[in-house]
Amino acid sequence: MKQVKYEEKKEAVQNHKIRTCKKILRYAKLGLLAVLGACLLAGCEIEEGNRKKLSEPDYTLVAQEDIPQELMEQIEEAKTEEMKLTFADDGALYIVRGYGEQPAGSSIQILELYTTKDGIVCDTQLVGGGKTAENDTTSAFPYIVVKLLCDEQNVVFE
Repeated sequence: MKQVKYEEKKEAVQNHKIRTCKKILRYAKLGLLAVLGACLLAGCEIEEGNRKKLSEPDYTLVAQEDIPQELMEQIEEAKTEEMKLTFADDGALYIVRGYGEQPAGSSIQILELYTTKDGIVCDTQLVGGGKTAENDTTSAFPYIVVKLLCDEQNVVFE
């Protein structure tokens, strides 16, 4: 009889050890996952690039009649939708920004145009047509063409 109680106690102790080991293992797994998750999150970064303003290049707004024919064809194809185009021609870089179909009288304003280590940043804004445009039911496809005298570079539209 004493032998049976001894075996039961021994089995109970072993079961307790097993349960304890399983708990420790579970916490170790959770701890490891937490550490790995923290490491992954610390390593993840949304790269905005180096947007530090280096300079503001000289630019001109290009009249429709002065736009190169090849670029004008691209604009005509894309003007019904929002567009962001670049075009290089004879040492000049053309930056095109359009907002698709808009109320008549709408225009586009350049907020900022500057160079960074990574390229050129072009920030524009659509400006509404004003009070006369509210009564007008016609639409237009405004776009702006900017010409820079520089080599082709990466352009970031904001």
